[in-house]
Amino acid sequence: MSRFSNYQDFDALGLADLVRARHVSPQELLQEAKSRLSKVNPILNAVICPMDTLAESLAAKTDAQAPFCGVPFLVKDLMLPFAGFPLSNGSAAMKKYIPGANSDMANRIAQAGLVTFGKTNTSELGASSITAPSAFGATRNPWDLDRNSGGSSGGSTVAVAARVVPMAYSSDGGGSIRLPASYCGIFGFKPSRGLNRFEDMSKAWAGAVVSHVSTVSVRDSAAYLDVMAGYADAGYATAKPPEHAYLHAATQLPPRLRIALITQSPTNTPVHDDCIKAAWTAAKYCEQLGHHIETPAWNFNGMELMRAFLIIVFRYTSRDVADMARLLEVSEQSMPIELNTRFMAAVGSGISNDRVARALDIWKKAARRMSDMHKEYDVVLTPTVATPPLISNALDPTALERFVMRFLILTGLGRKVCSNNFLDSIIHKSLFQTPYTPIANMTGQPAMSVPLYWDGNGLPHGAHFMAAEGNDRLLFRLAAQLEAAHPWRSRIPGISHQPIIPPARG
Repeated sequence: MSRFSNYQDFDALGLADLVRARHVSPQELLQEAKSRLSKVNPILNAVICPMDTLAESLAAKTDAQAPFCGVPFLVKDLMLPFAGFPLSNGSAAMKKYIPGANSDMANRIAQAGLVTFGKTNTSELGASSITAPSAFGATRNPWDLDRNSGGSSGGSTVAVAARVVPMAYSSDGGGSIRLPASYCGIFGFKPSRGLNRFEDMSKAWAGAVVSHVSTVSVRDSAAYLDVMAGYADAGYATAKPPEHAYLHAATQLPPRLRIALITQSPTNTPVHDDCIKAAWTAAKYCEQLGHHIETPAWNFNGMELMRAFLIIVFRYTSRDVADMARLLEVSEQSMPIELNTRFMAAVGSGISNDRVARALDIWKKAARRMSDMHKEYDVVLTPTVATPPLISNALDPTALERFVMRFLILTGLGRKVCSNNFLDSIIHKSLFQTPYTPIANMTGQPAMSVPLYWDGNGLPHGAHFMAAEGNDRLLFRLAAQLEAAHPWRSRIPGISHQPIIPPARG
């Protein structure tokens, strides 16, 4: 049979087609992915745990009817149990914890034909927008090795950006798929709340967290959602998907859309010029495609909403740390967790149920406001992030902050510090890069980061689109239209250029 192009030229569905046509075997694709990983991982630190025995087993029994048959795959090491393999959640405390059974998600991933061969780096408990856990070290940005990948799905995103795999499992509680996708120049999609029928994290952060994938192509993202939304149960096939499927939507042009372009941070924190340029570039491209652009203002109180977000994150971090201690059968105080995590848990332990309820009411109010906005506008367009990629220690506490945090934890006063002034200081200290992405997590809307702009230094900056809750298909239609008009797949960081894989078997 004929030779085929570079491995990096194919998305996941493209590789599956090659396997189905017997141009290449799952074992050959796995070997190529592992070879690429061995070359870049010592530099990028994207993958922290190999899963070779599982991968060999999966590659040997690939179902040709599976949508992603034989495609090499990586999974974020957060709240996704695979039997017999460590589940660290980015924490030194759980490095040796090995689940005894697969999660529903792990089983579904295998049924989709994906060949999982490793776990990727993430921040501890997924709580930071930088991937640099003390347990495993920082994940570097492939476009600038002095900068971080972003988080918390940094390892998965970097593996895709570096073309180790075309698609990797990720999760998103405040932008953790979309933020690193923006920083690394790939497509990052957050589905509407509740679409994933096999969600293992549906109760994380009061429902803010959803799981999906980081991808090179739009169609891979759509096809994966078809699998996880359950359409595979109705005879889903990539060649001829049902009309209600997300992959089918990605083949259809969108109608003429009314798009609201908003570049101002909802918390009034600064936004870097290149991030604004990314949004304006996306708006220009949309206008060229026939869509209508207007520039309204936010219709909700951004600081109030972000405070409500932090209240939930602190409270649930306290719960997660306590659950981790029970699972490991140790005291919370003895667990080797990061100071930031311990402090968040201490603050969260003092947040009352009433305050949590009020925070969730603020989320619901914002959801109603965004629903009102979508009565006028099909899509809201913003920068994905407010800064270029940061260095890995950009969010580290100062020596004084570390002293104060330890003091508050030791004295028990951390339970009493969660005032609005305290929350505002955290917003300006730690959330200044992510004023846009958490909105969709709180409201339940679908959202995506689309790589349409690279700055003068060669760094990517994503454009962020949100649609009304449940309108995921519309975003896929728009993303596919933008991908066709302004393709990004050929934009690959220099570290990723590797030799052609061997000729197909004859």
